[in-house]
Amino acid sequence: MSQLLKAKRGGAIPSAIFFTIFFLLLSILGSIYLSIGVGNPVNKVIDGLLSSSSFKHDAGDYFVSKTLETATGDERALLTEKGPQISATVTTILSNSLFKEVVESISDIAYHYYVGGAKAQQSVDVKPVLQLALPILESVDPQFSKLSKELDKIKPIKLQPQTKGPDVAQIKSYFTLGVWLLLALSLLTLLLYLRFANSLRAALRVPGIVILSVGAFLITLNIVGTAIVKHQAATATESLAREAIPIAAHTLISPIMTNGVAELLLGLVLLALSFLKGVRPESLDPPVVN
Repeated sequence: MSQLLKAKRGGAIPSAIFFTIFFLLLSILGSIYLSIGVGNPVNKVIDGLLSSSSFKHDAGDYFVSKTLETATGDERALLTEKGPQISATVTTILSNSLFKEVVESISDIAYHYYVGGAKAQQSVDVKPVLQLALPILESVDPQFSKLSKELDKIKPIKLQPQTKGPDVAQIKSYFTLGVWLLLALSLLTLLLYLRFANSLRAALRVPGIVILSVGAFLITLNIVGTAIVKHQAATATESLAREAIPIAAHTLISPIMTNGVAELLLGLVLLALSFLKGVRPESLDPPVVN
């Protein structure tokens, strides 16, 4: 190995190997970071679920069926008689952009509280969500107005400072630092390879092969992961869970596919450029003047 490193182009091989390792790790961890490290991942899931017409429709049916399991008397009679209308109303509520904004604002408060490492106690009021939904339900049947009395009993949810378990804010900070470090190492080893590459053609072809291969790996990883999630979702006992799990998972793992496709295309472009007739395989060293 010492002789290899001392060779004129010996540095090309180890730098290419390290570039492959660092770039692979960057692509995997970077995709995860884009998924859960950039923005509120809970809101991404909420957006994915509320953008799905099938989920919203199934959520309405699920609400009626689950409520019927414990309903008695007038409540059961109401659900039996107006079940389809109530189901459609729940779907309408979930389709309301204002409902989505209220839910996501509550999620943001909790997310920034824990990710920001807050030390003081804070409360989250969930009552606005129900206050938005109740008038729409009352339009189906006036009996739902009785639920307004129950709203006064709902107290804000108290968020307690995190004293046990891993520090979420610290984990995110280390994760962010790790991604930037891998990016720097990937660029450094790529520049080292370009410095040692024996031709312009090799300078394009080798990184192209690496980037294309990593992109293909990410796409395969996404396909396999999606298949596993769908299989696990199919075994869920609750019908709504079988609908929601694949949607939520797709929202979180989609950056893997996005990065994979981008890297695959970039790798193909670099490979295509390396085969152009205008790209000669001569050494990148400057000509020696006698």
